[in-house]
Amino acid sequence: MGKIWQLLRDYWQYAAMGVLAILVFGVWAWAQLVGHTQAAKPVQASVSLTTTSSNHSSSGISTPASTSTGSAGYVYISGAVRHPGLYHVRTTTRWADVVQAAGGLTDDADSRQVNLARYARDQENLSIPAKGEQAVSTTGDVAVVSGSGNGGSTNADAVGKQIDLNAATLADLQTISGVGPKRAQDIIDYRDQHGGFKSVDELKDISGIGDKIFADLEPHLMVGSAP
Repeated sequence: MGKIWQLLRDYWQYAAMGVLAILVFGVWAWAQLVGHTQAAKPVQASVSLTTTSSNHSSSGISTPASTSTGSAGYVYISGAVRHPGLYHVRTTTRWADVVQAAGGLTDDADSRQVNLARYARDQENLSIPAKGEQAVSTTGDVAVVSGSGNGGSTNADAVGKQIDLNAATLADLQTISGVGPKRAQDIIDYRDQHGGFKSVDELKDISGIGDKIFADLEPHLMVGSAP
């Protein structure tokens, strides 16, 4: 026992330093463990935000709070959608993407009257009609008519305005005498497949539109900038 006390008296400094080193290492290890645990949470949040951003990027659309560079501008959607409002679009954004960003269609929406496959262009305004209502034209050539449709509607013949082939919806085209749902869809399909119309004469390239029908349609149509 005396030898042990003798050793402690001679080497107590070294023992104290060893205990201190162990304590310092323990505190450092604990701090590292806590730091890694806390740092893990922001990383998970960042991944979640990145995923959300990627979902918007895939459709080329974002809300004003999350706009990105290289975008085309803003459009406004209203009517039978869950979240009407202003949305930021790119050159590749279609109206179907805008509808999705707006929360989707409501149960009473009548999407057959609008062309959701068309590209959404800066400053356009699309109102999705409810069942029993007439679509509102983004070109301004169709008057808004509510109710069962028995009230008089304004069409291209009555107002004397020309409809832009590169911006017209299904509803716009069907205001022209002689253009039904199928022919209107054929015109829009041709436009989407060829990147827009360069002249009204291209209507003759569409199956079912001969010289006589073209002569009836031409006065009511014009060609603006391609989408």
